Amino acid sequence: MIGTGTLAWFDLDKKFGFVTVGGREVFLHMSVLKAAGYVWIPRGTTLRVQFGDEGGRSKISEVLQVDTSTSHPGESPPILRKRRV
Repeated sequence: MIGTGTLAWFDLDKKFGFVTVGGREVFLHMSVLKAAGYVWIPRGTTLRVQFGDEGGRSKISEVLQVDTSTSHPGESPPILRKRRV
């Protein structure tokens, strides 16, 4: 499924977080976020994602679009993944 949601939280130390998509909490792992070019994004960021159910829970398989303009006031800016040369 493809949907648009809001980042509820993301913990850099734990390397995961959750995105609220259509009232559902959907798991986001750092590896998926890194594939989209980010290491960390602020709460409130709008994400367009591809997700599905795996092992009894909803999990994001791909981040298609990131809009940090909707992030919560006072949040730190996103951390971009370093590009390999």
